Amino acid sequence: MDETVAARRDDEMLREQREEPQRFFFIHLMKTAGTSFAFQLRRQFDPSEVYPSEGLDRRDGADMASYVSISRLLRLSPERRDAIRVYTGHYPYIASQLLDLDLVTLTILRDPVDRTISVLKHMKRLSRRYKTYPLEEIYEDPFVFAHFVENHQTRMFSITRDDEPEAFGSGMSYWETAALLGFGPQREGVELVEIDRARAIAPAQASMVDAARLEVAKKHLATVDIIGFSEQYTEFIEELRHRYGWWPDGLNTSARANESSEGWDVPAALRKRIAADNAYDLELFEFAHELVRERKSGALAPATRGIVVASPSGAAVDTSEDKAAPATGRAPETAAQSDPAKSEAPRPSPQELRAQIRARHPHFLEAVIADAKITAAMRSERSEFRGRKDALLQAARLAWVSDAFLAQALYRAKARLQALDVPVLPRIAHRLAMMTAQICIGDPVVMRPGVYIAHGQVVIDGFVEIHRGVVIFPWVTIGLRAGNFRGPTIGRNATIGTGAKIIGPVTVHSGASIGANAVVVNDVPANTSVAGVKARPTGGKPRS
Repeated sequence: MDETVAARRDDEMLREQREEPQRFFFIHLMKTAGTSFAFQLRRQFDPSEVYPSEGLDRRDGADMASYVSISRLLRLSPERRDAIRVYTGHYPYIASQLLDLDLVTLTILRDPVDRTISVLKHMKRLSRRYKTYPLEEIYEDPFVFAHFVENHQTRMFSITRDDEPEAFGSGMSYWETAALLGFGPQREGVELVEIDRARAIAPAQASMVDAARLEVAKKHLATVDIIGFSEQYTEFIEELRHRYGWWPDGLNTSARANESSEGWDVPAALRKRIAADNAYDLELFEFAHELVRERKSGALAPATRGIVVASPSGAAVDTSEDKAAPATGRAPETAAQSDPAKSEAPRPSPQELRAQIRARHPHFLEAVIADAKITAAMRSERSEFRGRKDALLQAARLAWVSDAFLAQALYRAKARLQALDVPVLPRIAHRLAMMTAQICIGDPVVMRPGVYIAHGQVVIDGFVEIHRGVVIFPWVTIGLRAGNFRGPTIGRNATIGTGAKIIGPVTVHSGASIGANAVVVNDVPANTSVAGVKARPTGGKPRS
């Protein structure tokens, strides 16, 4: 009995050692309720865990450059990066990729016409330059139009590394932008006077959004883990509460920051003009609604979602039914909503689907080294490797001494060879994995780097996604329910006990624990232990 208690204690200690804090990146598009959300994040996290934090990242309360400057974001020290749990800012999507971190991405979009009107009111309310301008004249200002109006949401998602963005998706610094707009004190040596304005704006015009950039924006948006809408802000907050356990005591979503509630007249002609000038934004907004509808309906497997219409980045999926919009607003009916024939996303051919799934598998060495680290940690061995050579030597050692690591590496080899369209060898690797440790992982499965399979005897098949930090004990089955090709999503740092079965389109959220021999047919909330047939929450950690 004492040995059993000690073993359980060791398991708990190792589980704590392997867990890394989940990190998030909020892509804050202007005038989408993002400022309200950024404030509310500070109710869930310590202020020092949110970037930018005053006193750590911001020089003072007026230092808004820290909220938009990509160069400052990328210059953060390793120690500061380790402390940050949530990045927020007016950054284009590509900034989340430039950080080269394992991040959960979030964003909020808004109806393009309403967002643009709010931008115009924001400029009129706060800018020295535009206080006396009617909204139509602010709209016609070439700098405002190019940087903050014309298909702005599409532009922020279509920016690439080659654009070399600095602030607001532009090559300009924040302080140059602020000076041109008449915002706040001029800083960092920027003293732009009226006569210099046209000259300063000329090289700083934003690239016009075209059809090619719209496709890039759609591709990037489809990788965002959680997409919300200003018009359905309460649902966005509730999804985060359900998925990550944030704000356990609830959250008042009626209070908003920076609301544009002025009674300034907005002529119908201006609204019509905004809609015409922002056709790409309207299409992206409709595409975003299609993404969210598909995710909630569970019509697509998580592993295929980035391929057809949704995120391949590994988000857990909420399978609940669509909820009604709150009293604060309702999303406008799109063409896809009004015409059922258009709401159906085109399905790829089997050949296209196979190629797209394979393209999402991690690189072989990246995955094997990450798997080796968690395997070594769970075996109470040295898991901090001294460079790549040491990592490969340790991986080779684990393949020899552990029960399942060789078979797991063979699965990684199979997935990579399939991605490279190598014939025959993937089947050989698959058979060898089954022979050495009875590990059978199907072709549609996407398994992120850093997964620990304890002893083998595991079957995983169907459109399944398994995230970093997951621990899988023997005799586990993760697969499909008859008549549904969508399989489970296993969130980060989840533990699946011996003999457990996880069946069908369910989500095991981050940090959840599945007890031995449990049968899971419903979603498991974050940091929850379940056990039994069918699995239900328990009061403590289940045995493995």
